[in-house]
Amino acid sequence: MSTSYDLVVIGSGPAGYVAAIHAAQNGLKTAVIEKKDWLGGTCLNVGCIPTKAMLHSAAMYDKASKLASYGVKIAGAEKPGAITLDFPQVNKRKDEIVKHVNGGVAFLMKKNKIDVIRGMGRLAGAGQVEVTAADGSKSKLQAKHILLATGSKVRELPHIKIDGKDIMSSDHILYLDKVPESLAILGGGVVGSEFASCFGRFGSKVTVFEMSEQLVPSEDFETAAELAKALKKQNVEVLTSVKVKSITAKGGKVEVLVEGETAPRVFEKALISVGRAPVIEDIGLESVGIKLDARGFIPVDLKNYKTSAANVYAVGDVIPTPQLAHTASAEAMFAIDVICGKKRTPINYLTNPGAIYTYPEVASIGHREQDLKKEGREYSVGKFPFSAIAKARIEDCPDGFIKIITDKKYGEILGVHIVHAKATELIAEFSLGNNLEMTIDELAHTIHPHPTLSETILEAAHAAKGHAIHI
Repeated sequence: MSTSYDLVVIGSGPAGYVAAIHAAQNGLKTAVIEKKDWLGGTCLNVGCIPTKAMLHSAAMYDKASKLASYGVKIAGAEKPGAITLDFPQVNKRKDEIVKHVNGGVAFLMKKNKIDVIRGMGRLAGAGQVEVTAADGSKSKLQAKHILLATGSKVRELPHIKIDGKDIMSSDHILYLDKVPESLAILGGGVVGSEFASCFGRFGSKVTVFEMSEQLVPSEDFETAAELAKALKKQNVEVLTSVKVKSITAKGGKVEVLVEGETAPRVFEKALISVGRAPVIEDIGLESVGIKLDARGFIPVDLKNYKTSAANVYAVGDVIPTPQLAHTASAEAMFAIDVICGKKRTPINYLTNPGAIYTYPEVASIGHREQDLKKEGREYSVGKFPFSAIAKARIEDCPDGFIKIITDKKYGEILGVHIVHAKATELIAEFSLGNNLEMTIDELAHTIHPHPTLSETILEAAHAAKGHAIHI
């Protein structure tokens, strides 16, 4: 294994491994440093992939009780308690999927002749990276370019102790051996809402405590309200504008004390889900003069992802952009293109889709209505429900809507907000359209196949112009 490279990447998550592959495909001699036993980062191992596997099991469990309505009858299934959840199998399937995808990343490293170096990587001066192996031994690599892609970790609160057993983080809850009878979730953001939807459908009595005025505070207010309404049908109580004073494990139970209440609420388990923090500790930033911003992120120029240090780049969850796997991968490929001398238009983060995998799913791009209202900008709203679309009825997913916000004068699409079982698939059309500066007229004149869920996009476009057809 060499000690001199064109590119050394620290971290092997969706930013790191994608950057390494893209670099190798462009002829750069590349190494990836990873301190964990596995490749793929948080997303693959304790984030996106295992949680979505569990959410799919929850969806199948929910759908199984409705099979007779589709004309699919299973002998004995109509008896009370005949359809049960095999939670160990849920976990087994989740773990098998993670193992398979993990193996795929390892294969891609070999295929592209990328050196994978195990250990803790840290900057050690200009063009140098020090690696500390598990046994404590140290080695140094020389690099023409260095990419920091160390990702993020669970954000903790100083007044709440996470013990990993009764009071858990999103890392720990993936390893429960049974479904808890009751579950308190502190934080109604993306992660908290996904686990609420998952365990609520598994049978837990879930209560979400959110300090903001709405669930999923990053989303449009109507989207948040629709999701909250849906979660209530899934065994989930949503409490907003509440402040939790303490969460304490006592005698195999968890006590949650809410400000303004005298007695604590008691649950079997609690999940702390209050966001993620960048992993920037002990990666040698001071050795090259990189200083963090006020929020603890690595500052970069978003036109090239360069840090203040020569030939050192940073992408993904360590910089102040949306902490999303697909965003990190896009930034990684952009940074490599810069290193390779390719010219590209900077990423437009208003076309970067947000995705929440609850039931129904939530997806969005661009501006929220409440923000445009605060800015005093003139806009129009077109909204269309999936319940009016035949394919949504056929697939038994009539819940939700598409909301398109447009500029009143020019018809520019300012924001799109979707609540639906397939929202995360449908949003991509808008991402492409907005990158191409599509207007609402162009969208309304685009033929969509029938019968499909995508017809709702066409109808919402017509609604934005004032004349939806099928409602």
